[in-house]
Amino acid sequence: MSCLENMRALLPTSMLDWPGKLCSVLFLAGCNFRCPYCHNPELIEVGENADNITWDGLAHYLKERRGWIDGVSITGGEPTIHDDLPHLCDGLRDLGMAVKLDTNGSRPRLLAEVLSQGAVEFVAMDLKTSLDRYADVVRRPVDPLRIGESIDTIIGSGLEHEFRCTVVPGLVGREDLESLAERIGGARMLVLQQFRSDITLDPAYTGARGYPEDTMVEWAEALSRWVPTQVRGLVSTSH
Repeated sequence: MSCLENMRALLPTSMLDWPGKLCSVLFLAGCNFRCPYCHNPELIEVGENADNITWDGLAHYLKERRGWIDGVSITGGEPTIHDDLPHLCDGLRDLGMAVKLDTNGSRPRLLAEVLSQGAVEFVAMDLKTSLDRYADVVRRPVDPLRIGESIDTIIGSGLEHEFRCTVVPGLVGREDLESLAERIGGARMLVLQQFRSDITLDPAYTGARGYPEDTMVEWAEALSRWVPTQVRGLVSTSH
């Protein structure tokens, strides 16, 4: 499966996806998880007849914006299901772009290849729930050892990084978060993300309520005993 054939959309500029940088966000289609609360369900399946972005078109756009945007954030879907991801990262670097990668950590060997070649400056990994409950959330067979291998690869890489967890009632509770925070001890940052229910893969989660904001902030403070933790996506606070 080729990421160059599944570049589905480009967000021209974002100040939210890469801490401290102005970047474009490149969305790749295709994902090996089926998280019920996924808010990009249109990116899960690859499609032969999809209206994709061409490499020539992307390269032309980015060349015109060198010196204005800082880089490109590659997200999905799940970028690491595409075996030619290292080639895409190299191509973006050749255009003068810094590269950030978002991943679910399910393919640690390809992740390690991408990180070791020096084409990525920042990596963000989504953690779904405590490792022993992963299959219940992602609704696909998953080897927790592979998730753990990706965690260790990222922490040991020396690159700027963060781990993120979308906190969904019924799927992620405080005990799950404590287990994750302890597992990623030594990481630079854990981000708790508020659950967005306006669009979800499973209609049962559409419109569902997330945890109260005060609870999210309280949990972040408690988790900081293992790893620096912050909250993202709150409406009424600046945490």
